Amino acid sequence: MTEEGENTMKLIIARHLIPCTGGRAQVAETETGILIESGLIRRVDRLEAFEEERRGGKVEIIDAGDSYVLPGLIDAHLHLSFSSSAQPLDQLYGDDEATVLLRMVRAAQMELRSGVTTVRDSGSKGMSILQLRDFIRRGELEGPDILAAGMPLTITGGHCNFCGLECDSREEAVKAVRLLCKQGVDYIKVMVSGGNMTPGSDSLIDQYDQDTLKAIVCEAHERGKKVSGHVHSVIGVENAVEAGFDTLEHCSFKTPEGADYREELAAKMREKHIAVNPAMGKAYVLPPEEAAPLPDKVAMWGAFQKSRFDTTEAMYRAGVKIIAGTDAGCKNTRFDEFYLTLNLLHEKVHMTKGM
Repeated sequence: MTEEGENTMKLIIARHLIPCTGGRAQVAETETGILIESGLIRRVDRLEAFEEERRGGKVEIIDAGDSYVLPGLIDAHLHLSFSSSAQPLDQLYGDDEATVLLRMVRAAQMELRSGVTTVRDSGSKGMSILQLRDFIRRGELEGPDILAAGMPLTITGGHCNFCGLECDSREEAVKAVRLLCKQGVDYIKVMVSGGNMTPGSDSLIDQYDQDTLKAIVCEAHERGKKVSGHVHSVIGVENAVEAGFDTLEHCSFKTPEGADYREELAAKMREKHIAVNPAMGKAYVLPPEEAAPLPDKVAMWGAFQKSRFDTTEAMYRAGVKIIAGTDAGCKNTRFDEFYLTLNLLHEKVHMTKGM
């Protein structure tokens, strides 16, 4: 984000640089210069290559000292309109649009201050997320770049119905996609299965049949929009893969008996270049009584946490692309703790390469 009229040059001196090139994050311990002009990185080179800029007096010098300097991070699954409180549903059901917008400004700026420069909002209450996105892109407000889905598609009374877009039939779903594209969303988010945080929903419920999912994907792709699917159930995963979704969120392989990982589905994901965002944040660090989104989920949450680590690692080892997201905004999941997600993917999923 660049302030209006800003055209000064800045030179960051980094003793510890993590360039994140070549698919691996390795620390460069030589002194490095990062030249920034009008808010954009223009050049990265050895510090001695910037002698002219350092002598001229027209470049602001920023010495990072012993800090580690790395590119801006991307939180690829969060909900800026959710409060991240211990009872986020209270705000989701009760707050008006103005309050939601103010909350989103605060959340977006928390992400930016924590080193996240791009966020992928995976479903918001109402459509004011698009106003926030556009204000930031125009340089009128400080914040990370936002990729916004707007309101997610869900069935009447379904998961995240409080966001405001309920559609049941194939025809209603297609019309909803058209409406979202007309309003300017960056991608389409679909609640393929039910979820854990919505009263009356269940993560084993398959909200849309395969024909409806295919129609949604076809309509979105014709308009140049990718499609993301919230999905927990095995049947939902299979339906979304066959329908041609671009990304799957959570992807838990859940059955009434527990997780049932399917190697053949992971192979299809790899072949179709379908990425998976496990969306693991604070809910996979805290004990079940603090992490479970609703009281009736506490008993199952410990086993659910463990199964999510196991199935995500299995997909990773099968060659499925795994991307990082916090699910920030949900219960007790703050907007400045992206490091927890990276740590979980390393320690629990045993990811070692660049994601």
